[in-house]
Amino acid sequence: MSLPRWAREACRTALHLAFDAAAVFLAFYAAYSIRFSWDWFARLIPIAGEDPGWEHWRRFLQAIVPLWILIFASSCRLYSGSFSSPFDRLLRIGQGAFLGTTMTLVAAFLYSRLGYSRLTILFAGIFAVPFVSASHFVVLWIDQKIAAFERTRPLWLIGGGKVSMLIREHVLSKQPSRRIIESDDLPAAFEMAEKARRDDIAELVLLHADLDRKILLEIAEICETETIQFRMIPDLLELRLGEIQMDDSLGLPAYRLQHTQLTGANFAAKRIFDIFFSGAVLILLGPVFLLIGVLILIDSKGPVLFKQDRMGFRGTPFQAYKFRTMVADAEKKLGHVKSKENDQKGGFFKAKHDPRVTRVGRWLRRFSLDELPQFINVFLGTMSVVGPRPLALTTGEMEDLIRNFGPTAKKRVNTMPGITGLWQVSGRSDISSEERFKLDMFYIEHWSLGLDLEIILRTVPAMISGKGAY
Repeated sequence: MSLPRWAREACRTALHLAFDAAAVFLAFYAAYSIRFSWDWFARLIPIAGEDPGWEHWRRFLQAIVPLWILIFASSCRLYSGSFSSPFDRLLRIGQGAFLGTTMTLVAAFLYSRLGYSRLTILFAGIFAVPFVSASHFVVLWIDQKIAAFERTRPLWLIGGGKVSMLIREHVLSKQPSRRIIESDDLPAAFEMAEKARRDDIAELVLLHADLDRKILLEIAEICETETIQFRMIPDLLELRLGEIQMDDSLGLPAYRLQHTQLTGANFAAKRIFDIFFSGAVLILLGPVFLLIGVLILIDSKGPVLFKQDRMGFRGTPFQAYKFRTMVADAEKKLGHVKSKENDQKGGFFKAKHDPRVTRVGRWLRRFSLDELPQFINVFLGTMSVVGPRPLALTTGEMEDLIRNFGPTAKKRVNTMPGITGLWQVSGRSDISSEERFKLDMFYIEHWSLGLDLEIILRTVPAMISGKGAY
């Protein structure tokens, strides 16, 4: 009997985290030992300053090692998805070691009074690459040993013929005990989902090359929902639901659909960042919040904050907070404004000359200051700092998105909504509905902590310029 897929993935991730943390710690210990314990090395490169001692380094590493693991998880995606080759894994580890070394050097500079050796940090970064690579090899070996005692989750081949036979022979030559389920015809979507759950399918290989795009989208959505690895032979280039990579593990060229990056360790890393960032903003900008509130009360009657029902993570409703920028009865006048001015389609409504906006509200909107209270939503966990804008529950935005962009739009709803995003720093309300959607999907499919930081940095000049804000 096999472990549930979520338990298997959780165990593998936990092993990776523990082994990688140990590997980074050992890399620093090895670098420290060479720098301060090997006399010949000290004679070769004299030690400048006083050694703070290993006890100081050990306390330093209590903060540095988790930082490295966070970098591995978010920026390098070492614990989510798969690798196209061993070299791809090594490349990501090297990237993480470089970023980790850079951040450690910054931390050492901030605490320069303790005298942490920069040369030791550089050596630790070099040692980390083979050490972490070895830890991944050990985890893979353990995972393979565990799999040998479990029932192997089956591979489902849909579509018969010679190609199906070749794939079957290739898989069984490498995994003689692998269970393979074959179907000549493509079942209906609900039957496919039911069978995937019932038989605990691990991989689905589709051999139908002439299927309608809508059917392909439905199959891809089922596979992503059930965490099934989806491959298709020979062509999947036009299916833009996630990153598509070449895969030859079946003995024939195939395109592998990568799941979105905002899952597992990546989601946790993003949430931790959101808590700290939103908390800092709420504390630092507290006086600004108070000043804006006073100006709103002086300018017009009504509450300071405006609460609106929005669609959140995986369709969960929540109340989004904003500074009130309109007159008190703005919702009653919405239909009249829509009939006079609406230059967008696909679920996005923005009027350039909305008569409901107050004088202070127009100024707040110009510099996007009306959205500052949404950092409360971020801190509470209903929004993220960066992500697609939340959809309204009552205006049919979700239905408009699906009608205009197809089932792919559901992936947008399954992502935590954010205060800012790619389209907000790429023209804001001046760009078309289609361009907004494409930018949102690009963000979802290519997320990294580095991309979030880049968007946040680009948001500040976008706010100051006021371009596209109304």
